[in-house]
Amino acid sequence: MRKTFIISASLFCLTLLILGVYGIAFRNDKNNPVVDAKKQADAKRAAEDRIASNAGSSAVSRVTDAASYGSAILDDSHVAYFNQRSLKRATLGGGGEETLITGLPGKIMDAVWAPDRDRVLVLFDSGSAQQWYLLTLSDKTTKPLKPGISSPVWSNLSESIYYIYTDARNGKSELDTARPDGTEWKKVAVLPILNPSVSTVPSSALLSFWNKASAFDPTTLYTVPMSGEIPKVIFSGKYGADYLWSPDGTKLLVSNTLSKGGTDIRLGIANADGGEFHSVQAPTLVSKTVWSKDSKTVFYALPLSIPDNAVLPNDYYSRPIHTQDTFWKMDAASGKSERIVDPAEIGGNYDSTDLFLDRGEEYLYFTDRTSGQLFRIRLQK
Repeated sequence: MRKTFIISASLFCLTLLILGVYGIAFRNDKNNPVVDAKKQADAKRAAEDRIASNAGSSAVSRVTDAASYGSAILDDSHVAYFNQRSLKRATLGGGGEETLITGLPGKIMDAVWAPDRDRVLVLFDSGSAQQWYLLTLSDKTTKPLKPGISSPVWSNLSESIYYIYTDARNGKSELDTARPDGTEWKKVAVLPILNPSVSTVPSSALLSFWNKASAFDPTTLYTVPMSGEIPKVIFSGKYGADYLWSPDGTKLLVSNTLSKGGTDIRLGIANADGGEFHSVQAPTLVSKTVWSKDSKTVFYALPLSIPDNAVLPNDYYSRPIHTQDTFWKMDAASGKSERIVDPAEIGGNYDSTDLFLDRGEEYLYFTDRTSGQLFRIRLQK
């Protein structure tokens, strides 16, 4: 009996000793989530840091789980996007989602952000009609603009907007300007073409516009002073041409079909007057490109898996064709391209559009046309 008691007492003491050692060993272990509230919070932060680190090491990572529209860099820490009749924001790496404005008047069809990022022009489809609205983030207001507006763009300083206005009574179109809310409008120019695309020319007092790209028609690019004059032709003669100005306004990126009704498309670069045009060996669309802030580099997605008989760019948008893209960057001066992602590290099939860079140009963002989700690529420095 006494022997049994001694053995039991010894085992009890040994258990207490083990528990004591365990408590000392794990009392300050921040990965042990059951100690106290502070250590539990520390453990959660450590786990989030590990997740963020693992996600950041991937070549392509998802930023939004749901379909997103009209995405843009909002500030140094956030990206903004539209989803389910709401304007939302998330951290640049994804997560931390917040709703900025809700109860929007319809399905988003297009969005044009002001350079100051406090305002955005949005085309909504209410089911019975489409109409442009002005959304202001600072006071969370939504204001409809007048019917008949299309292709709006912001001035370089966000103080006014420019747009195509088409009179429903006679079908005539003109290029107009107004305050961002649509008031105090005035005519800039009568248009020689119908329903053109419009863009400001960066670092200048010029606007540019051109007819919709079609492989069966040559495209003509015009410029006109913002104060209003007769439009001037600066580039023409290329079938299916589309355009993207460099941020400094000195270069023009062009994608065009190599022959009328053709299946091959190439990028080219011209100067601000439309001269010195030269093609580069990059078979992609302007809608799959973005300039670096210093206007020296073009980042682009190169589409693969396009049917041999596809007429470009027409069939890409009208069928639509969903591509499998690889990702490149090109030196604008030399036209030399190099991959920014090894194909083995892409980890999926992406049909990229609406490319943009964060302010530090550490990441390239794009929307996948197939899923509607926003993704990012870590750029090699």
